[in-house]
Amino acid sequence: IIFVSDELGMGIVPANAMSRVYRDLVGLANQYVAQRADEVYLSIAGITVEIKSRGVEPW
Repeated sequence: IIFVSDELGMGIVPANAMSRVYRDLVGLANQYVAQRADEVYLSIAGITVEIKSRGVEPW
């Protein structure tokens, strides 16, 4: 399963209370999925960085 979501917590804090609640709920959902995922990637401006991998450690 591939889960794609927006990252809303890296910008300015919204002035609207409902927008802040939405931003917080999306952030909690992202954390929940990332904790259970085998791999997590962050992609910004076409550059993708591996955040989490459950591969075998090289040492």
